[in-house]
Amino acid sequence: MIYLKKLLKDEAGQSIVLVALAFIVICVAAAFALDIGRVSVQKSSLQNAADAAALSGALELPSAGAAASSAVGYAELNGVAGTGLSVNTPYNGDSSKIEVVCTKTVDYTFARVLGLASVDVTARAVAKQGGMAGGPFAYTIFSGSTTDAMMFNSSTLYVEGSAHSNNVFQLNGSFQTITETAEAASHFYSYTSDVTIDTIRGETTTAYGSVININHRINIPAPVISMPDFSDQIRSAAETGGQVYTGYTMFYGSDINVDTPIYVDGGVMFAGSSISGQGTILASGNIQFNGASVVNSPGDDAVCFYSENGNIQINAANIELYGILYAPNGTIQLNMSNIVIHGRIIANKVQLNGSNIQVISGDGDLACLPGSSVKLVE
Repeated sequence: MIYLKKLLKDEAGQSIVLVALAFIVICVAAAFALDIGRVSVQKSSLQNAADAAALSGALELPSAGAAASSAVGYAELNGVAGTGLSVNTPYNGDSSKIEVVCTKTVDYTFARVLGLASVDVTARAVAKQGGMAGGPFAYTIFSGSTTDAMMFNSSTLYVEGSAHSNNVFQLNGSFQTITETAEAASHFYSYTSDVTIDTIRGETTTAYGSVININHRINIPAPVISMPDFSDQIRSAAETGGQVYTGYTMFYGSDINVDTPIYVDGGVMFAGSSISGQGTILASGNIQFNGASVVNSPGDDAVCFYSENGNIQINAANIELYGILYAPNGTIQLNMSNIVIHGRIIANKVQLNGSNIQVISGDGDLACLPGSSVKLVE
């Protein structure tokens, strides 16, 4: 009888041990099932936040400040801020890319019995501005030549946005303002009596003058950026829509609609023309503006004036354009005074020789291009 009681007591002790071991096993299983599940959910949420932040930032490139601000705003909307957020642009020297890294600490619950208190979860995304919204069209003024310098020789020049040169970038004159970044794939020089630029970037950055207002200097050369050729696409659409002209064409006092693209097999001159709609006028030769031309109104979408193989010149004073000037194989010259362009100037070579020139880019002026996009690349 005494032996039986002792045996039962020993078995009861063993049962307690077995129950304790079973409880530990259950906790371990719960740790894997619940805690690891929570980590996986948080990882997915962070990746969504990083993706959204990178894409929103890419829309603002090449302005590094605007891109970073937009990315931070989207990340904060998704609960990521402070030390848990890192934004890097230009990314690897590419001004069309932005990197966003989101980090969050996830506290364990059941895994604490194993001595594990928390784990840091990280998600990363790199977005690129592509299509027609990126590349040269990300800038207000762009010079694509790798052998010729981009020179601004004007006085009282105002550029809202950024400007880029694939070679040397030189400012001469007085009272010149670039609200965002002025960058060169080679050297940047400024010899102006009064200059205001948020950021200058180049292999070297030199600025002389009586009044110099430059917030940031980056002594790293900007990347060389190529220009796209979308002439075949525009020509095909113009032929389908019956908007084709042969030989030198003058639009004098004309009302032109470009909802269907226009193709001119030759040169074009505009003089006192009013242009409405959203689209592109493509000329195989030169494009000239010789009279006061108002293209669209401030509330309308812009027009892309595209010289496929020639130059674009503005030879009239007191002219106002709402559009993009694009000469990927030629030169764009502004030779007169009191010129306002609500859009962009993009060419193989850019020469600004007049006075009182304003070039003001905005989101709406890209709508006339065939395609604009941002995408995740990493």
